[in-house]
Amino acid sequence: YLRKKHDRKKDKLVLFGTGTSGEPQGATVVATTFPTGTGMAGSIPGDVNIMQVINSAITAIFTRHNYTDEGNYMANNVRMNPVDFFTNFVAAVDGEGRPLYPMASLFNVVVIGGVTIVPDEDIPAGKILVADLSKYNVLNYVPYTVKIGWVNEDFIKNQFVILAESRFHAFVKNLDRLAFIYDDISAIKTNLKSGTPSA
Repeated sequence: YLRKKHDRKKDKLVLFGTGTSGEPQGATVVATTFPTGTGMAGSIPGDVNIMQVINSAITAIFTRHNYTDEGNYMANNVRMNPVDFFTNFVAAVDGEGRPLYPMASLFNVVVIGGVTIVPDEDIPAGKILVADLSKYNVLNYVPYTVKIGWVNEDFIKNQFVILAESRFHAFVKNLDRLAFIYDDISAIKTNLKSGTPSA
C-alpha cells in the first residue's frame, strides 16, 4: 500500500513538479506547446483524428533542432486523460463495429511504431503530452525505504509510525526541452485542419 502511494506521488512529481519548494520540474512544465510554424498547419482536410494529432506532435519533436548537426528526438510516450483515451481509442470502431485499437480495451495501452500511448488520470481532459522521455533524467540517490518507529508519546499510547520514502533528482537539460510537447488536443487539431493559417 505504501509503495503504491509512494510511486504515485513520484509519478505526479515527474509529470507536474513545479520546480519550487524542493519539487523537480515536471515533464509538462518543461514542455512547450505545439509549434504552429512546422509546415503541417492546414495540411489535413476534414476532421482531424487523434492519431493525426499524435503523429503531428511526434513529427514536430523529430524535426526540432537546436543546431543543424544534432541528432533527432524520438518521441516514445504519449499521456492523455482516461476519458480522452476511452473516446479516441477504446470506443473507436470501424464501419462494421470492430475495434480499431483492440489493445486499448484489453491492456489499457496502445503501442504504435514504438510509441506507447497510455491513459493518465493526472492529465487534464483535453490535454495531451507527447515526449521523448529518455531526455527526462531521474537520478535516485536514496532508494525506497520503509522505517517503523515511535514518535513523542506514541510509545506510551502504543502507537507507531510507518514511514516510506525515497529521494531523487530529476531534470531536463535546457537544450532537450524541445523533446516535450504539452498542449490542448483541440488547439493542435485547429492548427492541422485545412484552411487554418500558419502562424
